[in-house]
Formats: sequence, C-alpha cells, structure tokens
Amino acid sequence: MDLLNYVFYFFGVILIVGGIFGNNLPMFLLGVIIALPPLLEKGLRRSERRDSSSDDVLSLILDEREGCVLKALIKSDNPLRLSEIAAIAGLSKVTTYRLLRRLAARGAVLVVKDDTSRVKRYYINPKLRELFETHIKSV
Repeated sequence: MDLLNYVFYFFGVILIVGGIFGNNLPMFLLGVIIALPPLLEKGLRRSERRDSSSDDVLSLILDEREGCVLKALIKSDNPLRLSEIAAIAGLSKVTTYRLLRRLAARGAVLVVKDDTSRVKRYYINPKLRELFETHIKSV
C-alpha cells in the first residue's frame, strides 16, 4: 500500500473506533467506507500474486525465500554449507540460517555435523526430494 492508502486506513480505523465507543452509527459506517478500499486492494494484490505462482508446488506450502533455499538444496546431490546455500539462493547468511532453522524444525531440511570441524551441512529430506522429483516428472 502506498502512503495515501495508509492514511485512509488509519483515519478509517479511528472513525470506526470512535463510532463504536460513541454509539455513533454514521461515524462507524464512514470509517468502514474509508478503511475498506485499502484493505480490499491489498487483499486483491495478495490473491493475484498467489494465483500467478500456483504452478510452482513450492509456492503453495512455502514462502518465496524458503522456496529459494529448498531449490538450492534440490539442485545439489551433496549436503551444502550455509555459505554455499546463501550464495546459490541469493540471500544473506543470516537470513539463510534463519530459514534453514525454520525448515529443519518442520523436517524439510536435515542437518549433518562434521565431527572434525564445527561445520554444519544441510540437505533436503530424501522423502521430500522424491516428492518434488515425482511432481516435476509428472508435469
């Protein structure tokens, strides 16, 4: 939303709250009329974005950045280090680390620790890899 829509939304919410607490129906309705269009516009933009990317299976269950990390792991047959994943996905190391922790908590990514060094390597869950490879072959 641009600045003007935020302003309309803000004043609409103020009028809604004032109408509720002041038992003033016209003020409440005016607030709804002012605040609703920016919300509808934002919702329509989200649904358009979701519809346009529905061909990609990853976008249905993951956000865009998580999808980039998983795609980087799918392309590799060997476990990758954090820096390698960040470079392939085009994300910072901090963001990539947070996304990998989130994906590991869901079980989508597995972590291997090297005993000789303190380096963690990440790879995609084999069952998830099979699922995506099956889907890619069927499409």
